[in-house]
Amino acid sequence: MQMKNYTCYALLFLLFVSKVTFAQEKVKILSYNVLYGLQKDSTTIDRYKQLIASLDPDIIATQEMNGWTQKTLEGLSNSYGHPYALQSKEEGFPVALTSKAPLLNFKKVTENMWHSYIYAKVKGIHIFVIHFSPFSYKKRLEEVHYILAQAKELPPNEPILIMGDFNSLDAADQAHYGQDALAAMVASEEKNAHIRNLNNQEIDYTVLGKLKEAGFVDSYYLTNKEFTGSVPTFKDGNGKIKESDKGIQKRIDFLWCNPTAAKAVTKSIVLKNDLSHYISDHYPIYVELSLMN
Repeated sequence: MQMKNYTCYALLFLLFVSKVTFAQEKVKILSYNVLYGLQKDSTTIDRYKQLIASLDPDIIATQEMNGWTQKTLEGLSNSYGHPYALQSKEEGFPVALTSKAPLLNFKKVTENMWHSYIYAKVKGIHIFVIHFSPFSYKKRLEEVHYILAQAKELPPNEPILIMGDFNSLDAADQAHYGQDALAAMVASEEKNAHIRNLNNQEIDYTVLGKLKEAGFVDSYYLTNKEFTGSVPTFKDGNGKIKESDKGIQKRIDFLWCNPTAAKAVTKSIVLKNDLSHYISDHYPIYVELSLMN
């Protein structure tokens, strides 16, 4: 009888130790195209800070940080409790990354990119913040090639995330892009010689297809079944409030995971609420991961 008790105690102790050893940590991530640096508008910036306060994310990746510098970004990120911040450049359309934890081994890349991208390791996660060309699917194919080439050099048993504004559509959403979407893109190309997003006069899905070929998974469909667009919002591309939303819903903002990271995703949404309706012309992507310590 005494031996049985010892055995039970031993099993309980091992169970307790295993739970402590393999404790899980929730990591909350926000990825957001904030439209011309939040338009440097005090009301918009206040809404942005309110949104961050409501989510308390550990990591924030932003695109279109126009008008901000490394120093002013640091001031902004400190105001919402992120002492670590990095901006890819200070002209054009920068991307940025802020965090509660240090940004390790970071790179800021502008060469061969339409805008730029940032790579950093944060809390054991390899993170790429991207903003691909809005005008050419061929350029986006070049850009995704560069990102995947760097990602291939990373340990596959560690979580890798590629997030941001891809300006690309996913074949998984193809059923939602009918003739109206194609007609609008054809009209855009007929009107603007610099826009070449169609592939042989068809909607292009090859850019995100490259991510899938490399083994990356769209975090959204790990936790959702129904389509929802990330553009447009209640604001137009100039930051003005629209009377009504007549735009065709598209999903061009993503967070892609390698298989290791995909196993840790517990939540992934296109965040739509009374704040995000009016901050930008894009909705943010909000993702939660449960990672082993």
